[in-house]
Amino acid sequence: MNLPPVIRDLAALIGIENVMVLLDHHMLGCDWRISKTRDSEWYREWSDVLGEGPTDVVMRAWGGEVVYFANCAKVIQQERDRAMVAQYDALIADGLSTRAARRTLCRKFRLSDKRVRLIVNGAPPPVTQGPSILTNEQLDMFGF
Repeated sequence: MNLPPVIRDLAALIGIENVMVLLDHHMLGCDWRISKTRDSEWYREWSDVLGEGPTDVVMRAWGGEVVYFANCAKVIQQERDRAMVAQYDALIADGLSTRAARRTLCRKFRLSDKRVRLIVNGAPPPVTQGPSILTNEQLDMFGF
């Protein structure tokens, strides 16, 4: 995994799903003064986004420190995708249907079914540039 150590630690503490939530709310890529109590601006901002449970975990780990959480969106997304595929495979191995497994992942990762399908099935093959399959006669029908 190519995540910076602090992001790797954060993901280990609160899960890659919550790291993605922080990324989606533009809360990464800056220094944060992590408080030791719930009575702080940092705590209010993070708990509004993550909820109190994950925020408490971060507070216990880094309370009293100033921590820079890198905004490494692409790498975080790749790690999330790897975790999603592993969870999908585990759900299928546990007997869930592919549809039920995708639904579970949609809710957990807050993504559409189409996006989850693309991730767990791998990227579709790239569209290649080549000759058109339409003949000149067919193109004439459309005014080309």
